Amino acid sequence: MRRKRRIPIDELLDYWVDISKRPILTLEDFALFFDRAKASFEYFAEFYGWDRPKHVEMSPDKFLRHVHYMLWMQDKYLTAATERKRLSRNEYAQMKDVAKKFILRIRKCFGLDLVAAINTKTTLQDADTLLASSNKLTYRWAAGIIASNYIATLLIQLSHFRSGEKYKDDIKTLSDNLKNGTTNRKLRTFLFRSHRRFEDADKLRNRCAHVIEGDPTKQEIEQSIALARLLQRYVARK
Repeated sequence: MRRKRRIPIDELLDYWVDISKRPILTLEDFALFFDRAKASFEYFAEFYGWDRPKHVEMSPDKFLRHVHYMLWMQDKYLTAATERKRLSRNEYAQMKDVAKKFILRIRKCFGLDLVAAINTKTTLQDADTLLASSNKLTYRWAAGIIASNYIATLLIQLSHFRSGEKYKDDIKTLSDNLKNGTTNRKLRTFLFRSHRRFEDADKLRNRCAHVIEGDPTKQEIEQSIALARLLQRYVARK
């Protein structure tokens, strides 16, 4: 049986920051809220060395004791909200309160881990994090620019331009020139088959950089991130 991936502490912090700022929360958010609360609580259980319920009950931190009880009552809370078909004012307020208190404690107890996580993230992980943090247009702009600029950077690396050689750095031109100039058969085949995807990535880059081009969608950015992951395999093979 495949082991469930543990959510990194920095991703949990991003989630709580998003929940604390999001104006609208839904029933779907409520279910995920319990999942993230459990994942966050497990970090604190390890931090404080709790391996039995009585250890939690003896904790001086009332908030973490409350989270432990809340997780124990999770099914009851979710059933009541589902039957009601909406969040109550109390549930909405509770989600906001828990988010803010987790933010303070995660930053206090796991500050070193947060710094390490930020420093070791790849370019595409930065784009993923931004996209997952919020659906705000500014976050999509940033994630789109990071992903599309990274695609251009990879194409430039694969093109092996001579020192001082001038070239256009738009994605479509770079991919077309590389397609016609590379001697790597697998790379050429990939570029031919992905021609439309590179065109879309080029359009996304323009939309993120120029407001008049229209707003980028989350799906478009995710497609560019996926394309970049495929392309970077050829850089690693050089």
